[in-house]
Amino acid sequence: MHACGHDGHTAALLGTAQTLSKFRENIKGTVLFIFQPAEETPPGGAKFMIEEKILDDVDFVFGAHLASEIPLGKVAVGEGFKMAAVDKFEITIEGKGGHGAKPHNSIDPIVIGSDIVNSLQKIVSRRIDPLKSAVVTLGAFQAGNAFNVIPTGRNCS
Repeated sequence: MHACGHDGHTAALLGTAQTLSKFRENIKGTVLFIFQPAEETPPGGAKFMIEEKILDDVDFVFGAHLASEIPLGKVAVGEGFKMAAVDKFEITIEGKGGHGAKPHNSIDPIVIGSDIVNSLQKIVSRRIDPLKSAVVTLGAFQAGNAFNVIPTGRNCS
């Protein structure tokens, strides 16, 4: 479940706009309120917003994201990047299927896929500076349809 709450984001954005509008005579410059659509679906809404030149002539951007791990009534503030970017990839593994009782006669794509999943998790711990933020998440691993059959192919994404 993604559950970041687009309705919550919209309510917060509108509430902030309403509050700031009460102080508009004290604000120098222009305040632009934007809502990034489809941030969870690659390539994400930011790409299209940039192509539409929405951020042209913008000096500062303040982003907000709902985070249920922060206690009610608290706000976390910090400089720089705070959330991971999203990208999509798919790996197809072609194996040789067979009966679960005779794995030696197959090339098991589930075992191969499991090794790939484990290796991908090592990217962060062994290839990225520990002082930098990084995450690799595989959200889907599609295997066969029968508990006792080694399938011929697998998809990881």
